[in-house]
Amino acid sequence: MKKLNIILGMILLAAVSLFSCKDESGDYVEQLYTNSQKEKAIKDCLKASADSALNHLCMPNGFYNYNEGMYRIDYAPLRNSLFDTLGRHGYGDLSDSLIRYTNRLAESCKAQLAPSFTTAIDTLEIFDYDALINGEIDAITRYFETYKYRFLKSAFQIPVSIRMGIYNVTPVWNEMLQKYSQYTAEPLNFDIQNYVVEKMLDGLLQEMRVEEELIRTDSAHRSESMELFGK
Repeated sequence: MKKLNIILGMILLAAVSLFSCKDESGDYVEQLYTNSQKEKAIKDCLKASADSALNHLCMPNGFYNYNEGMYRIDYAPLRNSLFDTLGRHGYGDLSDSLIRYTNRLAESCKAQLAPSFTTAIDTLEIFDYDALINGEIDAITRYFETYKYRFLKSAFQIPVSIRMGIYNVTPVWNEMLQKYSQYTAEPLNFDIQNYVVEKMLDGLLQEMRVEEELIRTDSAHRSESMELFGK
C-alpha cells in the first residue's frame, strides 16, 4: 500500500509539473532568451524586412508593377485638378509620362537607400523587447516607423532630388505646370519631391510589414537569430 501511494504521488507530481510548464503568455520566450538575443532578433527581423522591401520595389518595374501595382506612385491627389485639366486639352500623355518616370526614379534608388535603412536599424533604441516580440503581427515595423520615419524621410531627399532630373521627372513636371497655367488661373499647391519621398517610404514600410508577418508565421523566413519568433 505504501509503495502504491509513492507511485501515485510520483504520478501526481509529474502531472503538476507538466501543467505548470504550459506557457500561454510568452513568458517562456522571456525566460529562455537574454535581452541581447532579443534585440538581435528584432533588429535582424527589421534588416531582413528592409532587404525584402528594397529587393521587391527598388528594381525594374518594382514600384510600378509589383503586387499588381499596389505600390505604384500614381499622383492620385492631382487627378481631379492637374491631370484632368491637361487631359481635356490633349496633354494626357504628360501625366502618363510623369507617372512612368517617377516610378523609374523610385526603382533606381536601392544602392542609396539601403545604407540609410541599415543606419536607422542599428541606431534604433528598444525599450521593451518582449512587447515587440509578443506584439501584433507588424509590431516591430510599426515601432521602427514611429521612431525612424523622420530620419529616413530626410535621408531620401538627396537621392530623390538628384534623380528627378536624371529621370526627366522635373522637366515633365515643369512642362505640365506651364500647360496648366494656360488653361486655368487656379493655383496648384503641390510639393512634388515631398510627395515622391513619402510614397516611396510608405511603400517600403508597408512591404516591410508583409515580410515581418512572414517571419513571424513561416519558419522558412527566419534566420537562426530569429528562431524565438516561432516559440
